[in-house]
Amino acid sequence: KELLEVSDATLYCLVRASNLEEGKSKLENNLQQYGIWQDHYSGRIIPIIGDLAQPHLGINGEQFQNLAANIDTIYHSAALLNYVYPYSALKTANVLGTQEVLRLACQTKVKPLHYVSSVAVFESSAYAGKLVKEDDDFHDWEGIFLGYSQTKWVAEKLVKIAGSRGLPITIHRPPLISGDSQTGICNTHDFINLMIKGCLQMGSFPDVDYMLDMSPVDYVSKSVVYLSRQETSVGK
Repeated sequence: KELLEVSDATLYCLVRASNLEEGKSKLENNLQQYGIWQDHYSGRIIPIIGDLAQPHLGINGEQFQNLAANIDTIYHSAALLNYVYPYSALKTANVLGTQEVLRLACQTKVKPLHYVSSVAVFESSAYAGKLVKEDDDFHDWEGIFLGYSQTKWVAEKLVKIAGSRGLPITIHRPPLISGDSQTGICNTHDFINLMIKGCLQMGSFPDVDYMLDMSPVDYVSKSVVYLSRQETSVGK
């Protein structure tokens, strides 16, 4: 939505669907669900039927080449998010999927890649209690126990390697993302909402003293899009 609002770009969106019509409907329904759909968006959203977990993103060879030749920049924020699955169950989508996005970014012509990572890359016990800065490198992985966090660590390493080889990259590391700051509309199936729902159903709540760090989704999207459009952000 932010990209549609601040630019005149046509957006090609990877989506799992059986055909273009279903893919278009799926994207539109998703925007409607979050209360951000506008009818005039329709002509600027092009569904690309595929799958992040498949080679070449599940796109046939000819279409992959056409995309590589015609798109100008890539925003990669897709991932399989699950706090129970091990690394092995998430690797295909989150790590190999990022590898395929990098392939697309490098093919035919070089296209800047804006990668949405996570603060989870610093979950190693080596950083516990320490000040971590945006431009600090992250070599330590020991003590990252969540399979999801492990995949984000490896995927961001791939992106940084691509950057060191000449691909223009920007990396964005949001924390936990909460609902819209204006409307409160959010993903009701995320970890926090489901945990609160479960606590209400059980009539119990864990006895933990924990500071929860959340950022409103509209703030995150505005930040990512704004920073991605600054020449000074490249490589940062």
